Amino acid sequence: MSPASRLKARMAGLLLSAGLAASLALAACDSYSGDIAAVKQAAVLGDTTGDKLCTETAGARGKFEWSAQKSETYKDNPEIVQVTCSVTRPSASGATRKIEYEFIHNRQTHKVALDRLLIDGQQQSLLEGALNLMLMQLD
Repeated sequence: MSPASRLKARMAGLLLSAGLAASLALAACDSYSGDIAAVKQAAVLGDTTGDKLCTETAGARGKFEWSAQKSETYKDNPEIVQVTCSVTRPSASGATRKIEYEFIHNRQTHKVALDRLLIDGQQQSLLEGALNLMLMQLD
């Protein structure tokens, strides 16, 4: 085999390895997509789904994004995943407000629950959070 042929074969092997590594990285990023989909479709507050809750909280001028990770609270159980909806919305005063809904999704039981609510980084009880969200709607 000539040196040029060896070089071509080596480059092809490197490209194949890089492609495989990129595919594996994308698959790892997508490992929580089922958990996010489950939370979006689940009734999380009465009949309100996770997706509707985030959409209504964001309103017309806000935006939101979904993320998921292993639960820190339930780190001994790999079947429980924390799914977060981060909402950012501008207030009338020009400030940006950040609301984070943290849900847990149990992959074994397929149950979803609202675990925590944070407004501007401060944890809220459900009653405090509901009141503060209502006041935000007036702002």
